Amino acid sequence: MSNDPPSTPLMQRLSGYWRELLGVEVVRPEDHFLEVGGNSLMATMLANRIEKDLDVQLSMVDLFNTLEHVAALCEEQLREQGRSVPAV
Repeated sequence: MSNDPPSTPLMQRLSGYWRELLGVEVVRPEDHFLEVGGNSLMATMLANRIEKDLDVQLSMVDLFNTLEHVAALCEEQLREQGRSVPAV
């Protein structure tokens, strides 16, 4: 397990959402939402925040994964919509 911080602007933004919701100081790319204290209610709140801020819709199954995986799904949807990743 590395101690590398989130490396992309989108991952940094998502990491901020996770830290806020989960009450943790550090979220690494390989951290899994459920393993760092997430639950279905928090995942719903996270999905709403991502949809509001990024206009990207993710399912619970999508969010029950690593930060890196969630960021990749968001990036994929943004590309499909012809949009770039918003700055942090």
